[in-house]
Amino acid sequence: MAEKRFGLSRDERVRKRADFDRVFREGGRMADGQVFMRFIRNGTQVTRLGVAVPARFGKAAKRNRARRLLKEAFRLHKHDFPPGLDVILLPGRGWSDPALHELEESLLRIAGRLSQREQREERHEHD
Repeated sequence: MAEKRFGLSRDERVRKRADFDRVFREGGRMADGQVFMRFIRNGTQVTRLGVAVPARFGKAAKRNRARRLLKEAFRLHKHDFPPGLDVILLPGRGWSDPALHELEESLLRIAGRLSQREQREERHEHD
């Protein structure tokens, strides 16, 4: 079995404005209370993460904390997401300064729903 790496390399991050714009314009969406996620296939085998926290969310300290927590929760569970996606995470409407473990639970629920969706789409392609 391949060794699981838990860091986020350059290749595992959505960095270009055009990539962010594509995800927001053409991608799907899922939410789970604390977390809102946009996603789209990226044509590779690598799932990449981007985090977007709008200025209206709050002052810089609050935005930076949200960004750090979202990145860390994803980093710990990136292996639970289907490969080949660009994922943009945002704080959800229900954001209430959650603990890391709460965000992890939200992300795991989203990853599970996303995996089920991918499996359904694969079955329809083979029909």
